[in-house]
Amino acid sequence: MIANIFSAQGRRDVNSDQENGTAINDASPPPYDVAVAEAAEKREKEMTFKEARSADKRLIWYSLGFSGTIIMEGYGLALITYLFSFAVFKTKYGTSVEGTEDYELPYQWRVFLPLVAQFGSLVGILIASPLASRLGYRRTMLYMLILTSAFVFIPFFASSVTILMVGFLFQGIPWGVFQVISPAYASEVASLQLRPILTTWNNLCWVIGQFLASGITKAFESSKHGEMSYRVPFAFQWVFSSILIIAVACAPESPYWYLQKGRVEEARRAVRRLVRKGSDDRTAEKLALMRHTIHQEKKQNDALVAAMPKKEAGTWSAWFGKFEMDCFKGVDRRRTETASMAWLVQATCGSSLIPWAPKLFEAAGLQASDALSINIALPAAGIFGTLASWWLMRKAGRRQIYLWGLLAMGILLAACGAFHYLPTGGGWAAGGTLIVYTAVYDLTIGPVCYSVVSELPSIRLRTATLAVARGCYLVAGVINHVLTPKMLGREDGSWDWGARAGFLYAGLCALGALYTYFRIPETRGMSARELDILFQNKVSARKFSSEQAACLAPIEEKAVIDSSNDTLPLRR
Repeated sequence: MIANIFSAQGRRDVNSDQENGTAINDASPPPYDVAVAEAAEKREKEMTFKEARSADKRLIWYSLGFSGTIIMEGYGLALITYLFSFAVFKTKYGTSVEGTEDYELPYQWRVFLPLVAQFGSLVGILIASPLASRLGYRRTMLYMLILTSAFVFIPFFASSVTILMVGFLFQGIPWGVFQVISPAYASEVASLQLRPILTTWNNLCWVIGQFLASGITKAFESSKHGEMSYRVPFAFQWVFSSILIIAVACAPESPYWYLQKGRVEEARRAVRRLVRKGSDDRTAEKLALMRHTIHQEKKQNDALVAAMPKKEAGTWSAWFGKFEMDCFKGVDRRRTETASMAWLVQATCGSSLIPWAPKLFEAAGLQASDALSINIALPAAGIFGTLASWWLMRKAGRRQIYLWGLLAMGILLAACGAFHYLPTGGGWAAGGTLIVYTAVYDLTIGPVCYSVVSELPSIRLRTATLAVARGCYLVAGVINHVLTPKMLGREDGSWDWGARAGFLYAGLCALGALYTYFRIPETRGMSARELDILFQNKVSARKFSSEQAACLAPIEEKAVIDSSNDTLPLRR
């Protein structure tokens, strides 16, 4: 079974690396035509969405399969917190509450269990870029999916909360890899018109995971199922991983990965699998555009290294290249900062209240059963919002959606906090407001963030930049996991803020909107080559446009370019 999963393409990838760890380049990579590359870029800009969907139908399905791995992350993280409201789960792993017959998981474990999962994700993020560079996106994802299936056994059979913690720690490692590879693959294979849909699909997968977790936990909340009430929700992860292994095994490797290894013919075959069958002209155009983008990035990088002192340049190539730190040098520093802040804004805009919604509703006065019932509406609103965002992103720019989304969410969170002071019905009012907030979040910041952070990095440093940016997100997530239960808890030592936590996040939304206005550029409708030009020329975020890129574009002196030296060394 496993032998069939790793197809002939995967075996070619394994045999293509030399024993000394360097990549094998094609013996004599053919030159490409600049005019064909420019025509391809123009064609992608002029295509309608319908034309792009028809021309690249196959790559849509492949990208959706890769991004589907995010479902497992969204499901797993939501499941951890949702189970805290399960009576059987609390009886198994919690302690008795003094003076009552109830059991409750101690505060430190409610904080620590999601925290160790996030720590595991940080480990996964650290290894994602080296693994992807060495093995490719496809094989990396297959290995991580197999590990995910193996790690589910730990929480399923956990006899104590300590073993449960170990299980969440190991499960978090592949989740971290999914967070980096999925948006990187979607951004690289997608054409210009499909890029916003396929990158934001990652957010929809996250919401689908939360929706499945809320629905399954609601179905099994009754104690009549015994310990299977919380074991069966863990077991559903085996179903997800089995389906995703098949989906990813059928997908081709990213052509950009092949091109950065100098393997042009394998990149051509990958592109041919991505476009509509029989579209040889489309294959040639997309390949030429990809090679032209890599060539220009290589020229910019060589110019930057040449301008550095010899000692510093040598240190950069030997040290920073080895540890994926190139993204902190030159113009890539700005790209890394903006991508990191875009994800930090998403993490601190109040989205951390969504997985803790049942506890917020209980703190606002609802019964545990009512809290779990209304909680199902949150991911449903998220799915609706994400689907609507695909229409919105075709009408408005990323930067505009980000800015107005933050302002709208700030107002809703402030209203949620104000409902805490209602004499009656405050819990239901806060719950209804949080449902609207979730819809707005998944209409704007939630999905658009995936598109922004996927488009901002250079091709050469995409996985490294995404790893740094997602790492910042997870650090903020760790802080949220520590503070959120403290805000919403009602036991001794907790702050008992309840819905008033919305005031804090409303203020953070305002700060995020301020940063967005000054630093996050518009990427709508711009190719990777145009973004390279704008960043290289240090154009202000408020002035990013295709017209500005055309004015600053370097003039190629040759009509045909030999790109045999545009390969990147394989990271060890």
